[in-house]
Amino acid sequence: MVILIAVIAILLTIIVALLLSAAVKGLDNAVIKSSAEYEAETRAYNPALTMGHQIQVSGDQETQYKEARKLAAKQAAATPRGANVQIGPQHKKARQATAYSGVESDPITAVKIASYHGWDGLRTGIVAIDPAAAAAPVASAASGRIRLVPGKDYPVIEIKDGMTPDEKRKARIANAKAKSTAMKAAKAAQQSGAAVPTAAAPAPAAAAAVAPTAAVPVPAAAAGIPEPEYVEITEGMSPEDKRKARIANAKAKSAYKKALKAAGVDVNAVAAPAAAPQPAAPAAAAAPAADAAVGIPKPDLIEITEAMSPDEKRKARIANAKAKSAYNKALKAAGIDPKSVK
Repeated sequence: MVILIAVIAILLTIIVALLLSAAVKGLDNAVIKSSAEYEAETRAYNPALTMGHQIQVSGDQETQYKEARKLAAKQAAATPRGANVQIGPQHKKARQATAYSGVESDPITAVKIASYHGWDGLRTGIVAIDPAAAAAPVASAASGRIRLVPGKDYPVIEIKDGMTPDEKRKARIANAKAKSTAMKAAKAAQQSGAAVPTAAAPAPAAAAAVAPTAAVPVPAAAAGIPEPEYVEITEGMSPEDKRKARIANAKAKSAYKKALKAAGVDVNAVAAPAAAPQPAAPAAAAAPAADAAVGIPKPDLIEITEAMSPDEKRKARIANAKAKSAYNKALKAAGIDPKSVK
């Protein structure tokens, strides 16, 4: 019997402790929830943004309008009879008040204006417009997408099959620069109101008048700047001498362009100076003989067979990749494009 009473007492103690912990936890959650709601309600109101009115900034239009009506009712109840009537002899000579002039004292008008222009627009108010700018014709410039004709509106270097990869790349870069210069000139002319060739109404003759500098090469001698002297690259030169010659030619060309810019001559409009004499590019069939002439042996690749184990195949592929990479680096150092070598 004593044991039964002890067990019942222990169970009752546990049950009471569980009930108390549940009650304390519920009260704690209620306090946390009420605190969060109070903070959210406090942050929802910012009189500095709502012209001094106690209205939710992020609330929807209906909620803001209800709060504005409550504020207006409180103001009307606190105002003496006849104090809000603005009719009388003192207002005969005054200017007629607009709706915006009462936004600081009338919450309903403030909410109505803010529903269309936002609270930022309500605080900013009416923005003054320059009469001269408003009277200026807006659509004086030609509208439409500009369309330039290659070869007519800007010079184009024809890319042929016999050109080396480096010459093709330089030709594409020169064509892109010429097109960009002509497009900038056409856009500037379009903004100034001049006629430019557009997609709706092509006008090649007008485009030629817009950008004459992009279509007519300007001789460098007219600016008194002599053309640079390039180092001739021959077959008998060593790879190191070829590399030094190319670097010297690039420096001379860069100095030449800087002198043109200093003289006020458009570098893109100047006719491309004669490039340094380059050796004739070998044909695709004679490409394998180029590396033999330089003295670069082809890599000795490991043949991968079916009888090899997976680990041996992996090692063979890695060794072949390293040998090919070293071979390509040697070709580049000798001034040979690895893609042209089979």
